[in-house]
Amino acid sequence: MNSKKIFLPFICILLTILPAACAPSGTGAAGTAIPPEETREPAQASPTSAILLTATPIPGLLPEDILDQGSAFCLPEVADSSFTLTCEQGNLSVAQSEGRIKIDALLMRGQDVDAEQFNLEADVTSLASVDAKSDQNAYGFYFLDDDGAYKALRVQGQYFDFETWDTSADPKVKTRLSQSFSPAIKYAGQENHLRLACTQSSCELYVNETLVGRSQTGITGKVQSNGIFTASAWDELFGQVTFRGLTLSDRDEAMPSFETYSLQDDLRADTGSFSAIGMSGAFNSYSEAGFHFSPVIPYGYYSAKAGPALQDVDVQATVTMDIEPDQPGSQYAGLVCRSSRDGMYMAVIGVDGTYTIYRDTPQKPFTLLAEKKSDAILTGAGAANALRLICSGDTIDFHINEQLVESLTDGRYLLNYGRAGIITKAGGDPNEDAIIFSDLSIEEIKTKEES
Repeated sequence: MNSKKIFLPFICILLTILPAACAPSGTGAAGTAIPPEETREPAQASPTSAILLTATPIPGLLPEDILDQGSAFCLPEVADSSFTLTCEQGNLSVAQSEGRIKIDALLMRGQDVDAEQFNLEADVTSLASVDAKSDQNAYGFYFLDDDGAYKALRVQGQYFDFETWDTSADPKVKTRLSQSFSPAIKYAGQENHLRLACTQSSCELYVNETLVGRSQTGITGKVQSNGIFTASAWDELFGQVTFRGLTLSDRDEAMPSFETYSLQDDLRADTGSFSAIGMSGAFNSYSEAGFHFSPVIPYGYYSAKAGPALQDVDVQATVTMDIEPDQPGSQYAGLVCRSSRDGMYMAVIGVDGTYTIYRDTPQKPFTLLAEKKSDAILTGAGAANALRLICSGDTIDFHINEQLVESLTDGRYLLNYGRAGIITKAGGDPNEDAIIFSDLSIEEIKTKEES
């Protein structure tokens, strides 16, 4: 069942072992349970930051009837496949076959092309298995270039990641970016418009016309084939995934602008960078002073992220709170980068005048990377401190009031991708004015090759 079968030059079907990304939940400091990423992640709605797209009829590289019964993409699966495939009225649907053997499975449908860039789009609906508590279906787009490896975008639930696979008879994941949450991806049962656009320098994912992620791994040489896939790990239940409106173009007019991402928000009014959805456990309101944001539960913590998932990022904000170095306290506030299912980096200042940098992962929550007292931290009632966290490659830099107070390297758990934002931890007496954020800035850092 793991052999490759060629039906047409443009079609390949693989049933193989391909690990599905997953991560267990963990516990926080002093045994505090870490909420699942879905509850920690606010909904994204940043129309001023995302590049909105307008559908335009552009000549493509796929036949218009590619998803119609009788086309090359719509050949039925072999008898012992883990999947069934049907096409009807322009819809290609993949479901789990009856009596599926417990093996990892991958189904691919592709077309040979010769392109230096591409824009691949489809409307996709994922229906969870009736026997599963959540949507476990995995699906996405892939391409093969002169690098000799498959490069893929995988979506599962409201998470996604960019991966590379080898091209053996049993393809394995070679590399992947951290699996990241996106509030732009609608829940199971709702249709999502996916758009993957790639050039020599990078790939961008748009979901429902919102930029949700960018990978700095682009096309090597030329693209040899493009396609769609579905996947299921041996211990997962696959429901049904339906593709429709599949289009592929290499025309310049079909491509997005690939602008360096930048978000600037003074946080003195609700501009959509954050949403109240998912923030029921925190004080969250806007005023002329900024965004009042702190947990309502004593000693609890809360984070809010904005913008797309990125690899390298420069995030800044000003934090206003009472700081008394001579008195102990557990309250803190600061910045996060690379927030994903795999974890995140946190750089915070505390009410006692210390700064701390954590690596927070499900395997080892709140791992301390650095902690010091610093004269760079302004103290007193209502002290305002300008914080800056730069995450680039394996280097983590933390600035306080324009002073570099810490620079370290870390790559143990491969936290290489995710969203950026702010984080707070309450003291013993939470109140809505305890912590105020203002002047949020999130800037993408591109490599020299991209720039």
